[in-house]
Amino acid sequence: MVTTPARTAPAAPAELTALTALTAGRRRATVFMACVANFVVLTDATIVNVALPVMRHDLRIDPAQLPWVVDSYTLVFGGCLFLGGLVADRAGPRVPFVAGMALFTAGCVLCGLAGDAGALFAGRAVQGAGGALFSPAALAVATAATRSAAERARVLAVWGAAGAAAVAIGPVLGGLGTALLGWTSLFWLPALVCAATALAAVRLLRSGTGPAPGAGAPDRSPFPARRVAAACAATALSCGALVGVSYASTLWLQEVLRFDAVTAGLLLLPLSLGIVAGSAAAPPLLRRVAPWRLAVAGSTVTAGGILALVPMTAQAPAVWPVAALGVLAFGFGAQSVPVTLAATAVPRRAGLATAGYQTAGQLGGGAGLAVLAALAVATAGAAPAGAGTIPGYRVFFTGAALAAVAAAVLCARIRDPAARSEIPPVAQDLRPVDGDPGVGAAGLRGQPQPDGRADPLAGGQHGGRVGRALDPRHG
Repeated sequence: MVTTPARTAPAAPAELTALTALTAGRRRATVFMACVANFVVLTDATIVNVALPVMRHDLRIDPAQLPWVVDSYTLVFGGCLFLGGLVADRAGPRVPFVAGMALFTAGCVLCGLAGDAGALFAGRAVQGAGGALFSPAALAVATAATRSAAERARVLAVWGAAGAAAVAIGPVLGGLGTALLGWTSLFWLPALVCAATALAAVRLLRSGTGPAPGAGAPDRSPFPARRVAAACAATALSCGALVGVSYASTLWLQEVLRFDAVTAGLLLLPLSLGIVAGSAAAPPLLRRVAPWRLAVAGSTVTAGGILALVPMTAQAPAVWPVAALGVLAFGFGAQSVPVTLAATAVPRRAGLATAGYQTAGQLGGGAGLAVLAALAVATAGAAPAGAGTIPGYRVFFTGAALAAVAAAVLCARIRDPAARSEIPPVAQDLRPVDGDPGVGAAGLRGQPQPDGRADPLAGGQHGGRVGRALDPRHG
């Protein structure tokens, strides 16, 4: 009988495996640096919205071209994410992180110096390319600088909270910056932040020396494609529902309930605060329930919150949509942590998996809004606008709720018996060992830690339930 030799696994970048050897303080600094990068790249997508009228006036931008101030950033960012993930996997996180930050800073400078629309669009495209280069590396670095499943869940919660805060505070920072310092400050200030973050990365992310653990070893933990695909698809649907509801709720508050822009913005704060609260609640919940169960429950709560918006009338009090937004946002935040874990817990291809996950969120958010608006026009005759288009709002919210339900179904696929790639309850891997509350009771074969233990999410032949679930040789 002819036997096929085991495929040699690509080595995990030595820079990633070296992060767990850092002191606790330096690991926290590394996570903070990565979250700052996430904050910057997400804030930049929304910070210019409030300044668009001023930019149009100062640079004489044609109204038909004005959307390109946003689109030239988001389209390049989404289109280059996979390239950024591939570079992070092949070269390690240090090169794409520092280079991406430098490119993003250069884009900020170009935008700040722009004297016409073409220069502004070009600068925004450079920003998008830089963000796509460092963003996958940032999440890979943040999760690699952890020593346990519990610590990784907490880091993902902080990561999600930073993203939610960025989305919430982007328009506020844009308004304040434009009013106090002018619209160019929206680019000069991020340039300073990125330059400082790049310098921190040079110091914290040392170049790897020598082969990474596992280099040349037979690959017995294949890429969990089904689990990652299910997580990415769930992310796309969830983000599409969230972006759509955020858009329609903004119009509802201003066009139907007649609140001014400032008041409407304040009333939308529960949307971001709910995501932060849900992300914070996820880590302790993951000690008690399987990640896929938490993801399904969170998506179900999200769908319920959206459905509560469907029967609203023009006479509904403002507390109705505000409360519903808080509920659906909490569910979204709670499901985002286990879904992110499922999509990115890939030791040897973390950068590429992260890029796929982030691309799914970007494309899902943009496509979801377009699909929901088209659905409202096709079935109710009008997209959400004033009080005369309430049927359009109802179709819009119903479609968003169905997307959240579909996301819940896909979250159940994170538990994939056929591929044996479920990520089950982590409680048994979080029991104290030698006074360390964050490391599992059984050693796992994976990236070794300074004390000889291994990452509970890396899979292995001797480990607890998380390790066995990620290793297809175990049931």
